[in-house]
Amino acid sequence: MVNPEQKAERKDDGLQRIQGANVLLAIHNPNNLALLREQLSSDFRIYENPSDIDNIEFDLAIIDIPSLEQYKDALQDKKTRCEPTLLPVMLMLSKRDLKHKLRPYLALVDEFITMPVDKVEFMERVVMLLRARFLAISQRDKLYYLATHDRVTGLPNEQRCIEHVTDTILSASVLNQPVYVIVFSINLDQVFKSFGHSGLDQAAVICSQRAVSAITDNDKLFRLTTDTWCLVNPPGQNSLNHTLSVCQQLISALSVPVSIEHDLIHLDIAIGVSHYPDDAVNTRRILDAAINAINTKAPNTPHFYSKRLQQDALRYIRTETLLRQAITKQQFELWYQPQIDFATGKVISVEALVRWRLPNGNLVSPGDFIPIAEKTGLITQIDRWVIIQACETMARWQEQALCIERVAVNVTACDVEEDDFVSFIDDILKKNHIPPPNLELEITEGVFFHSKSKNLEKLSQLRKRGLSIAVDDFGTGYSSLSYLHTLPISTLKIDRSFINSILTSENDIAITESIIWLAKTFKLQTVAEGVETADQASYLKKLGVNIAQGFYYAKPMPEEQLIAWLQQQTNVKPIEQRQSQIS
Repeated sequence: MVNPEQKAERKDDGLQRIQGANVLLAIHNPNNLALLREQLSSDFRIYENPSDIDNIEFDLAIIDIPSLEQYKDALQDKKTRCEPTLLPVMLMLSKRDLKHKLRPYLALVDEFITMPVDKVEFMERVVMLLRARFLAISQRDKLYYLATHDRVTGLPNEQRCIEHVTDTILSASVLNQPVYVIVFSINLDQVFKSFGHSGLDQAAVICSQRAVSAITDNDKLFRLTTDTWCLVNPPGQNSLNHTLSVCQQLISALSVPVSIEHDLIHLDIAIGVSHYPDDAVNTRRILDAAINAINTKAPNTPHFYSKRLQQDALRYIRTETLLRQAITKQQFELWYQPQIDFATGKVISVEALVRWRLPNGNLVSPGDFIPIAEKTGLITQIDRWVIIQACETMARWQEQALCIERVAVNVTACDVEEDDFVSFIDDILKKNHIPPPNLELEITEGVFFHSKSKNLEKLSQLRKRGLSIAVDDFGTGYSSLSYLHTLPISTLKIDRSFINSILTSENDIAITESIIWLAKTFKLQTVAEGVETADQASYLKKLGVNIAQGFYYAKPMPEEQLIAWLQQQTNVKPIEQRQSQIS
């Protein structure tokens, strides 16, 4: 039995729900308007511009007969557009008008109040109308949820999926971006045969939860049927590599046995992927293409509707598999490209570049495996191997009195984010008895811009120890004085895209000169990447670049070839001499 206090609490709760409601006052008589404003403004948001009915979102309209005659059509249109949800209209009129003027508006008016207004009765009627409206809204939302969400898992259903894919395709068409739609099926026949509908529902919930945990917040997951789900990425995050990474995450998450009533059930996931606009240009056909791409005879592998994309996907998957083997079997090599001091013409440093040699002797281009290594997280293991090998090589060169002052290695944000990154660098340097200035870390500009504060702090610690830190590909991303002075860097590497046209493009000349000016302002060294001709080298030297790197001097080469190359020319001839020999 509910006691009086509980009844009072429920009444208070009801009042709290309607407080803050939007009330439109369309009253001609200024005295009546002031009275209503005073009565309502403490609990509700008041609007007094009925001429803007179309653009005002209100929960209750209180109106008198002159305003009703003036705005009748607009109010009726507003109420019609809100259907089936109630949008109440309260008419304020005199007792004299009650019999004669109310009849024409009965279809539009939901409640009326006579003047003079009884404040208690008035507020009760206002609250009653607002409660009716919010109850209707609540019921509408519940019905919409039931109609658009799966009963068992709570995921959006096929109807919402179709709506979302339609919106995504429209956005992608405007942005000229691709869309990948992933549909995956999980074989739940064994679960149903063993445990019936109850077990089927349990398995569906577990699989849905695992799928949600495997994707990002921007990915949208839908349950289409009992054993089929759909996943859609938003425009701007749709790439083949990202899609394959999501597929691998789903496979990993859903390949773990499901516990149903204390029994472990192994489930297979079959994945189909379609691509907009190559495979189809409308929602239904995009979904059908992804469903048709599913191959239940080859589970735990994504299959693409497009043969070309299927080939690319297979290459990605096979490359990832071989990369893992390459890490275990140490199939990588370090090649070195000299960096030349413009002032002396001597080789002062080298950049260490990783190469992957297959068992058959063929080399895999870094452009073919580095992006996949970064996407799968394998890059951290590869980069650590590079740092270890580069430091060990540097130690040998010091014993051989080779005049190489520094070796540069590339690191990524994933490397820096490792908790032991700083201690790892410290240990490698200490183990090989290498002074910190002998090692340079190269990080791309975009990584610096997006780095977390703790990552910048790690780089600052290493910079204070004496390590060189270079911004690679500088000028292609977020070059800005607002962040450049805060970074713990020593070197700017001018991207090769500017060097390629340094003699012909006024824009690239201006950008290069600006980078050199920035470097001088912040007392940083500059390195020009991709120098391929004597004219480029001569012009860059004239501009004030400190160091050159490119095919004009030497291509990347294994250690033995580098040492032989250095022995053949104890120093690289100055630019002027090289030009005279060429001419």
